Amino acid sequence: MLIFIIIVIIFFFVFSGKKKPQPPKSNYYGNAKYNSPLKRTNPVKVIITGSTSNSMRTDDSIVDVSSQSHKINSDYCISSNVPYWSHNYVYSYSEINYATTAQKNFYQSFKANFLNGEYLDLEGNTNYAFILLFDLLNEFDQHKNVSKLENQLELLGVHYPKTKSYGVTFLIQKMKSVGDSEGVERLREDHYDYQYSEVTYSTFEWRNKFKKKLNLKKEETKLLDEIWYSSNTFLNIDYCCIEIIKLYLIALPKLEERYKETETTLKEVFDEVADIVVRKHFRYRKGSTNYKYAIDSTMHEFYTNIFKLCENRVRENYGHKRKITVDPYINTPEAKEVFETRILNEVATILSDSISQIIPPDKETEIKLNLLNTTRWKIAFEAINTNYNSNAKEFEEKVVTLGNLNKENPSIENIFFEASKFIAKYDKPTALLLYIHYLYHDLKSVTFDNKQLTKSIQKSLFKTDEQFESFQNIVNQFIADKNFEKALLAVSQVYAIKRKKIQLDISSIKEVQEQHSGTVELLNEYLKEETEELDEAIKSVNANQDEIAINLTQNKEEIINSIYSTEFTFTSIHTSALEIFTKNNFSILQSEFELFAKSKGVFKNQLIDTINEICYDRLDDLLIEEDENYYTINQNYYQKLLAS
Repeated sequence: MLIFIIIVIIFFFVFSGKKKPQPPKSNYYGNAKYNSPLKRTNPVKVIITGSTSNSMRTDDSIVDVSSQSHKINSDYCISSNVPYWSHNYVYSYSEINYATTAQKNFYQSFKANFLNGEYLDLEGNTNYAFILLFDLLNEFDQHKNVSKLENQLELLGVHYPKTKSYGVTFLIQKMKSVGDSEGVERLREDHYDYQYSEVTYSTFEWRNKFKKKLNLKKEETKLLDEIWYSSNTFLNIDYCCIEIIKLYLIALPKLEERYKETETTLKEVFDEVADIVVRKHFRYRKGSTNYKYAIDSTMHEFYTNIFKLCENRVRENYGHKRKITVDPYINTPEAKEVFETRILNEVATILSDSISQIIPPDKETEIKLNLLNTTRWKIAFEAINTNYNSNAKEFEEKVVTLGNLNKENPSIENIFFEASKFIAKYDKPTALLLYIHYLYHDLKSVTFDNKQLTKSIQKSLFKTDEQFESFQNIVNQFIADKNFEKALLAVSQVYAIKRKKIQLDISSIKEVQEQHSGTVELLNEYLKEETEELDEAIKSVNANQDEIAINLTQNKEEIINSIYSTEFTFTSIHTSALEIFTKNNFSILQSEFELFAKSKGVFKNQLIDTINEICYDRLDDLLIEEDENYYTINQNYYQKLLAS
């Protein structure tokens, strides 16, 4: 018995010294495919490559898992173990060559997850995100799909914000390389584009600048701190930015008041909506690291989009047609709907009631805005025309003032040309003066167009050949000597009455009257008889003829070639129409084109169809197409019209 007890004790000490085998820690950068532990059917053998702090090791274990593949992000992993990568500036994808094996393995897994819609928590190791940025840029050079790259970089910027500004900058470069000018302009307006800003501010400097300018209180500064600083050409105008900030600081307290009416607070509503967005759109588990980070990021998005709504309201009020996109990167219907109904719609209602708070732009701001939007002058010009009260002098002064506000606008010449056309039917001298203004700015422009007034306007302005020749001489002289003041003074003489002095010899007149008094009486008798006979003849003709047909013949307009290929048989009216398109960046309102067509005595549809027919055989497509309220020309087609 004693011997048995001794054997048991020895057995216990020998085997108790061995540790129970532990399964390797799993992570998401190894070579294994992760599978859902929810089902235990169809078990398979999975080789999991784990890691320790000292070295890489491989442990073969049999794990009962479902055969259904399921990607797991860091929220659901027992241990994230992102291989540490000390921060350094990444200039190209080739930086991956200097990474360790563990870092390279993790990057491949990180990229695969990203492309499949799973966004891993990098735990501050941003080098991986920047490597992916350059990797995606390199792939673009092969597929050349701008929309695909834009979508990828947008997602990268949302989930890894430090890449945002760099991504937009590189995207602009890629868009330029493929000739996507519209995309470049849109990005400059809609995104955080520091490289193309007129003045570059960090977020801190931007807030600090306007905090001092507006003398903001602590609560107001806190609201401004919630915004992710956005830079675009409109915001870079300080006057505009100040009005946007003021409107933003008016809107948020009013939004708080609206929520209080439903016995809740702004923070509670924002928390509620952010929770839905993060869980439904990003699919992060509540309480996880990614969830907490995404909640904070989404909150900033809410404030930033409210700021954008305010910016669009100021843009609209200032006649700046182009608006920026107000929409966080949410494509899940439920999350998008709750964001719009609970936040955006409420803010939009508040802003509609607060429009009177926006102060009109000053002169300096007007000049800057007219440079940004070269057709903005049309709004003010239309108002001048509508309010015309038969005072030609006042009309001229308003047009000149409008011209001064557009002194940096390359389209300034069009203001005076259109003004000359408008006033021609009311006041001839003013029309000629404004035409000289047009020539003055046309001569200073890059291209001297020397546009002519229509023939119908010319006929209304000049009743005699002498008047026309007089003005033509003034124009020719002005083009030669560029003396603006001299030309304006000369115009006033075009309609001056030119009188000739005639001296009459009274005594000679009386003598002739006495000598021929008898002859005059006899002629009067003859003429009286002939007049009576003529009247009878006219009555006879009218009795036999109820209507006289008058046939007018119109000379066929001379075909001209101008700058266009001889293959296209354009007439002068066709070239004038094409010139209007080129002056308006190949897009013009249908109403404006209709006015042009009427001035030429034709219908707009007839003119469009004729030009399209002339070009169709060569282009095998329509040159001019309708685009909502606009007529547009495909610029590539237009290049084919030009003479080589």
